[in-house]
Amino acid sequence: MNKTKKSLTFFLLLSSIIFPILPSFTVAQGTQVNFKRSTASLVGDWDPAITDWYNALVGSYLYSALEYPIGIPIYSSAGVNKPIGDEWIGILVTDWSFEMYDIYPNSVGFNNTGGYKSTTFTLRENVTFSDGSAWNATVFKWNIDRVHLINGNYTGLARGNDVWEEEEGNLLGTSLVEDNKPYWTAAWNMSAYDSVNLNLSAPTNPDLIPGVNDYAWYDLGDTHTLVDYPGVTILPNNTVRNPTPYGGWDTVAQAAFHYAPYDRYPQVAKVEILDNKASGGTIKVYHNTWNTDGLGTFVNYPMLSYQEYKDDYTVHGIYGYDNDALTTPNPSIVDHMIGTGPYIYVEHDETGTPPGGHLIKNENYWNKTALEADGWFDIDRVEVIKFPAGELGADAQNTAMLTHAIDYAWDSMFQPLDYNAITSATNIRYEQSAASEYKTNIVLNAINETWWAWPEWDAWRRSPGGWPLSGNETANGVPQAMRKAMSFAFNYDLMIGTVLNDRAVRNGGIIGTANLYYNDSVDIADYNVTKAREILLTTETDTSGEVFNTYNEFNASYKPNNDLYNFSKLCAARGLDETSLDADWILVADTNPIYTLNFYWDSAHRGVKDVLQTSLKSIGVALVDDVDNKVATIIWDTVRIGHLTTFDGQHSLWSSGGWVMDEHMPHDTPALNTFWHYVDPDRGRWRGTGSDPGVQTSYHYWGNFGFNFDARVDLIFDRIATSSPAERKKYYSQIADIQQNDKYAVMYLYEAKEGFALWKDFETWMVEDKEGYLSGLYGGISNHFLKYVGLTDDFPLIPGAPLLITLTVSAISILGIVYALMRKKKL
Repeated sequence: MNKTKKSLTFFLLLSSIIFPILPSFTVAQGTQVNFKRSTASLVGDWDPAITDWYNALVGSYLYSALEYPIGIPIYSSAGVNKPIGDEWIGILVTDWSFEMYDIYPNSVGFNNTGGYKSTTFTLRENVTFSDGSAWNATVFKWNIDRVHLINGNYTGLARGNDVWEEEEGNLLGTSLVEDNKPYWTAAWNMSAYDSVNLNLSAPTNPDLIPGVNDYAWYDLGDTHTLVDYPGVTILPNNTVRNPTPYGGWDTVAQAAFHYAPYDRYPQVAKVEILDNKASGGTIKVYHNTWNTDGLGTFVNYPMLSYQEYKDDYTVHGIYGYDNDALTTPNPSIVDHMIGTGPYIYVEHDETGTPPGGHLIKNENYWNKTALEADGWFDIDRVEVIKFPAGELGADAQNTAMLTHAIDYAWDSMFQPLDYNAITSATNIRYEQSAASEYKTNIVLNAINETWWAWPEWDAWRRSPGGWPLSGNETANGVPQAMRKAMSFAFNYDLMIGTVLNDRAVRNGGIIGTANLYYNDSVDIADYNVTKAREILLTTETDTSGEVFNTYNEFNASYKPNNDLYNFSKLCAARGLDETSLDADWILVADTNPIYTLNFYWDSAHRGVKDVLQTSLKSIGVALVDDVDNKVATIIWDTVRIGHLTTFDGQHSLWSSGGWVMDEHMPHDTPALNTFWHYVDPDRGRWRGTGSDPGVQTSYHYWGNFGFNFDARVDLIFDRIATSSPAERKKYYSQIADIQQNDKYAVMYLYEAKEGFALWKDFETWMVEDKEGYLSGLYGGISNHFLKYVGLTDDFPLIPGAPLLITLTVSAISILGIVYALMRKKKL
């Protein structure tokens, strides 16, 4: 298949100039209707079994080429206001029914509610994949089983290749026995998967070394004989077990190498085919979890062609996206994204000018006739144009949108449009959406309240035998009282109103303002310098939490000077009291600060850093302002790999004071992200004194990036996980109250306003979301819900264009990209 044509034939060898207004273009569509949409995301793998989901291949191509069994509309209440299933839209299935768990009390003393034991799906008939193969029960079962087999490494084949070992066998789709054991009931009990806790020492007795039967298995069910699983060894009892699951002892992490789920269970028990047809059919999914969404793990996933992929990719992921080349470690050249969707993936080319790719209309799409009868499905070719991330890329995207070089762009916090320019353009439709799911926060390190700050563990972490890549600086969190003062000192009004030009709303706290479970009655720190100063003037003792204080009593080697946290004394020593003027506090910050915060930021958050620095000066606090405090890439690149890197060569998550980052919190299903950000990864088992036997069960650390642990939160989250959606709001509110009004380990700054821009020569089907904003049925714009209507007259230059389009930028980045796009638009 042809690569995207490199049509940029010249470069203007100028930089940082002010260039004149670009001319307007009138585009004749002819018989082929093309639609250009933009992206700024990095590339990545698209295969649902291995993808990170946050990449251009998924966001710009996959949702048009592959379809889900169920569509969740933008207005869905996810079971909060209506029963699960009532708001679903059948795509590859037409009907569904549920079997609920009986309600019994758990050992903690309350009743689990809203648990789905099984879900039965009736498949849509007369649906084919773009390779001509049929969609049926065999295909559906294979898709579900495949993702579980790969992620759980039940086959044992995710070894022997660096890429497989990194991406596969990641234990997604499994749950920890220990975490769920207190909540088992007479109806729901996973004790069959319970294994011996290995604690922190390698088993020396051969009888104690875990064997094959100590690890979880995956059950393919009685109807597995109707499906072909090349490369999979199926045992007589229909299960798949890793034959070599124990990999020895990791002396660094002080834990076993487990190459299969240990003391874990698969979240799907099995999938059975009830009605086996050549087209359509019925399957039943049995859930191992206390499932409260009715769908099940890896069930409502993009469906792949069984015919195309089963031979080589039942036991491994599909890597890359190039249809013309062999991508390591794929065993064969494949056609990517063979699905049932309205469009067929053709190519993505990172070397194009600009980078991008395209999809073409699937003329055999099962819903083509109905869509066209309603006037939709008008686009023959979807062009994806990739702009570089960052300020130059945003400027180039704005110019392309304003000059009609592209037809559609999403106005996101990561790649914002020029709101004033776009909304002033008479031939561009702009629709505001709910506030972003990505909440901009400052994470303040609370490590002093965990065992990670204890001297022996911190020394181990910094040693050559520990995690030396996390830097040699001592663990150093921000005291709780200081975190609280900082939260009230930050000038949220300046940040949102001036720096962001009102293109954001105040952050709602642990979950966003548009979240189904948001409760605006839960307090959150606002801008109140007087209160912030009062906190410091009245704090005389350490307030850093139970672990810090308790361990301090039992370990003579851990006796920090309480004067480090006696902010009242520190203020008095600098002549500060309740009568001190703003200038007095600022002078202290500049000359002899009460506290200095070692803060890290990236280019996307320069405004946050500037406002934070100004705000903290008002309470006598300074920022470390070394050149290395601005990270070279983005904060997330450092944060996401935890102990394997540092911000600046020495300071890591363990030893830095704080950092700014955009944390994802889905509006409808925030449970997993709440767990990721706020629950203790070792579930409170570190909460003891000294090195008591059995206290620490693992050195493993992931998630909860600022060591923001709290035993109360752990228990409340468990209640969320075992309650129906309609009951959860009060529990989210309880976690919010702890985090926002006690822990103060996160400064909740803002949520960006987002939306989309669409040229008016295209129309699309719109519905109202939960907050009344107009959107496509599933959010944004779906390519198959577009029609081309043209413009009544040649559109004029954009009003105010000299102000709107005259940009001080790299002429190569903008003029080059736009010129190339306009050449391509005249196909």
